[in-house]
Amino acid sequence: MRKAILGCVAIAMMLQGCVGTTTVLGKADQQSLQSLQLFSPDTSARFTFDLTCVSRDMSCLTVENAFSDWAQRRHIAMRMVESDDLLLKQTQRAKEHKPVTPYRLAVRFAPLVVASYNMINTQGDRMTGDYTPPSISYTATLYIFDATTGKLLREVPFHEKRTGDFQDDANPYIRAEVNGFIASLDPAFAS
Repeated sequence: MRKAILGCVAIAMMLQGCVGTTTVLGKADQQSLQSLQLFSPDTSARFTFDLTCVSRDMSCLTVENAFSDWAQRRHIAMRMVESDDLLLKQTQRAKEHKPVTPYRLAVRFAPLVVASYNMINTQGDRMTGDYTPPSISYTATLYIFDATTGKLLREVPFHEKRTGDFQDDANPYIRAEVNGFIASLDPAFAS
């Protein structure tokens, strides 16, 4: 009995360390990013960061603010770029500018917010209904370029979806999704 309790306590302590550091990458992708050494031993970034956001609504404002907060706190040079500029001009920029960092990261982030809705069916005197909660999701692709040559080194897809609460504001959910993305890219920022 005592061993079972100690085992449960040990598992709870390990899981507690995971709270707040939710990442959206699989172990292989996480190791692939770590192998590039995007961060120096003192956890400073060894890259510049380009972001493009595409959305059907105003979600990109929240996305841009969340990434901007991260970049400012981590002292990362960040630029907002148009979606057609994200990949096309990487090699050209590498040739025009002597890079300060070894990598250039580019992210295409596409949030999608689907509002909740009720569906009511009537058949004669009989009425049935169904409720669908709101959902907040995104697709994103991380591109990692050699800053000197402009060569694409890695392309990593991301996707995440969560269900929101009835009549909740979508912005906190979107920010949480961005923070999960950032935690996958920058584990030191999450802790």
